[in-house]
Amino acid sequence: MILEIIFWAGSIYLPYEQYSAAREICSPLSEEGEFHKDGRNLEVSSESDLDENLLSRFDSGSRRKLRLYQFLLELLEGGDMKECVWWVQRDAGIFQFSSKHKEVLAHRWGQQKGNRKKMTYQKMARALRNYGKTGEIRKVKKKLTYQFGTSLLSPSPSS
Repeated sequence: MILEIIFWAGSIYLPYEQYSAAREICSPLSEEGEFHKDGRNLEVSSESDLDENLLSRFDSGSRRKLRLYQFLLELLEGGDMKECVWWVQRDAGIFQFSSKHKEVLAHRWGQQKGNRKKMTYQKMARALRNYGKTGEIRKVKKKLTYQFGTSLLSPSPSS
């Protein structure tokens, strides 16, 4: 049987009847159109693969993803990872990252998100800078120091 495969703009198009035959020859490796010759499928990580402690702490039962500012606020209020991030002025919402342990915190954020690739501090800091556009978090002039927007801070009984 001869397969008629049409290449157009980097994609493969097959007549519907021939799709199952072509599937035996190659299966997609990625969204970019790379293919495995032996038909292997890639496994996709699920939420169940993530650290159960992180999920139980941050999952409120909804399917909505946790945002970075929520993750940081939880860590700061709970005192978790105090060697990586701490309050500078709690009442003002100012916090600072450790220059030695900032990558550890970024990696944990990547795990929380379920990223396949390793999260770096540079990537996480970009997200923090983007929060500046919405006013949720802004950069303070001091190195590795940020401030939560007033809308995110709620009075805490332990302050």
